Amino acid sequence: MIVVNTVGWGHAAAMTALVMLAACGGGGGSPTTPPPAGGGTTPGTSGATITIANGRVTPSEVTINVGQSVTFTNNDGRVRNISSDPHPAHTDCNAVNAVNNMNNGQTKLTSALTTARTCSFHDHDDPDNGNMKGRIIIR
Repeated sequence: MIVVNTVGWGHAAAMTALVMLAACGGGGGSPTTPPPAGGGTTPGTSGATITIANGRVTPSEVTINVGQSVTFTNNDGRVRNISSDPHPAHTDCNAVNAVNNMNNGQTKLTSALTTARTCSFHDHDDPDNGNMKGRIIIR
């Protein structure tokens, strides 16, 4: 007669599940994504500043060097949400998406813009407002 220790097997199964859960990081995290297009994941040295005030971005076009970031300062009296074009996908220049939501009085940097190109941006919450659109030229 063969006797199977079911308590031991249940314990082993539970331990295996816990080990697998820990190896996955608990299952609640974000999936791994490829590096962002048009930029890194951390800021570089700021090469230009764009100010948001009176419902517009000033200047609406800046030029920076590869590897630099752009500083955005919100003095508009309301929350602004700076995002890469196109709306609503925001996939053209992901480094710009680091700015995201800005409270009044807040200053934020884009991630480092690591590819020579032109990146366009807008206010996600006001996408049709031409005064809230601009371009970053990376050389």
